Amino acid sequence: MTSKWLSRVRRTLRAQLYLLSVLGIAIALLLAMGSSLWLNVSNSYRLMDQHMKEVAAMLAKTQQVQQAIDNPEHQQDLEQLLQNIAEQMQDLDMVAVVDAGGSILAVGSIESKIKEIALPVLEGDEGAVFLKDGQSEEGMERCAYAKIYSSDGTLKGFVIAGVYMRAVYKTVVWMVLQYLLIAFVALGIGAVLAHRLASYIKSELQGYEPDAFRELLAQRTEIWDALEEGVMAIDKQENIIYLNAAAKEMLHLNTVQPIGKSLHEVYPASTLGRVLRSGQAEYSIPMKSLADAKVLSDRMPIMRNGTIMGAVAIFRNRTEVTKMAEDLTGVRHIVEALRANTHEFMNKLHVILGLLQLEEYQEAERYVLELTKVRAQSMGGITERIQEPAVAALLIGKLSRAQEQQVVFKLDSASRFPHQSRCLPEDAMISVLGNLIENAFDSFRHVASGALREVEVYIMEEAEKGLLICVEDTGSGITPAVEERMFERGFSTKGKDRGTGLALVQEIVQAYGGTMRVESTPGMGTTFTINIPIQKEGEEPCIKL
Repeated sequence: MTSKWLSRVRRTLRAQLYLLSVLGIAIALLLAMGSSLWLNVSNSYRLMDQHMKEVAAMLAKTQQVQQAIDNPEHQQDLEQLLQNIAEQMQDLDMVAVVDAGGSILAVGSIESKIKEIALPVLEGDEGAVFLKDGQSEEGMERCAYAKIYSSDGTLKGFVIAGVYMRAVYKTVVWMVLQYLLIAFVALGIGAVLAHRLASYIKSELQGYEPDAFRELLAQRTEIWDALEEGVMAIDKQENIIYLNAAAKEMLHLNTVQPIGKSLHEVYPASTLGRVLRSGQAEYSIPMKSLADAKVLSDRMPIMRNGTIMGAVAIFRNRTEVTKMAEDLTGVRHIVEALRANTHEFMNKLHVILGLLQLEEYQEAERYVLELTKVRAQSMGGITERIQEPAVAALLIGKLSRAQEQQVVFKLDSASRFPHQSRCLPEDAMISVLGNLIENAFDSFRHVASGALREVEVYIMEEAEKGLLICVEDTGSGITPAVEERMFERGFSTKGKDRGTGLALVQEIVQAYGGTMRVESTPGMGTTFTINIPIQKEGEEPCIKL
């Protein structure tokens, strides 16, 4: 039960404010009551002692007391006088006259008749009137003693004026009760004020408790930091009030703590401040100060009740996204194929131009006819087997690229791939085939030029078995250490900004429900074999970027 209550106190703003109010009022009352009691009791003791000494000294000098000491016949009248004094003076509980031996001659008391009073031990340094704690059958007393002397200076007795300590205790208890009453009223007022303050704070926090608000803020911060887009916000003084992780990385601020600093101190090239002055949103603004990446920025003013309170900028890094899109759609491979074709065409034109300049017209004619024949046979062999134009164009381009790299590129004569495949769409096919062939070409980087350098591709789609793709090379092969990690995105043995090709191939194969097998022998070559089943109509595979 206690743990649940403590948990609620920690969780609820109203409970925390109530607890704070109670503790504040309790501490204030304890300090006030302690200091006030000490001052009041001290002052009461001082006034009480002074009053008792005055009464005792005055009575010691009266004629009635002197007569009662010398003549027992006057003791009755003295006792009546003392009783009247005890009853009329509220600050006194007892007044008595005793002889030098301590025998009571007369006494007046507000309570029962006192029969015995113990005299204090005199030490010789007391004055005519002194204070001592006395003891009677009624309990501890605070007493003032006034000495009674005869005409020759002999000590004849004492006048005693005293109070019972329980009267003082009653005074203290009464004061404590008063403070408790004040505390009860103060706690009631504090509770009302705490309730109103809690309601106001919760309304300012949109109804959230502090713990929930803190958790919500932490979650939103994590969400903003997880975005690939950068987000930066400034206030109307152009100080940075928020910057997510992506924005820090794009602006190269990972080693700087920018929050609270001036925008131009952290990022001098920024023009975000003009949104504060114009109040107009700006979209797709290129950030020319970042030469290493293509970053576009959207800027919008932050408005509250029609007043500009700041501005927010959203950064989009198009460099990596563009690269991923090119890999996914196969555009990069088509462009490379076109480039290779163009390069090969220019080389052939240079040969023809040289023969013409040498006036070797018959040789030029023979070269053109031979080139046309070979080209037609190569292209015809590909287009006859591969009916999808984009895939055929890719293979023709790779053929030209293979010639550049002194690699024999073959398309198996049994290959068949229809137009509008039921297994893979053309962009996915280009992506898979282009990456596998490019990976095969790269395997010859450390192979001697005189060695066998051959890449063979086999493609077959059948209505019942689905699609089979096989890319085989005689390159350097894959070591076991590399084979364990070659499908990790970002892992590559080819240098910086690589390592997406095979990862993308695997994602496409998995997205279309296929399987991929890799067989490799270091120093002898590698074979990639992929099987893709016939796709059901209406299903849209999901490929991660």
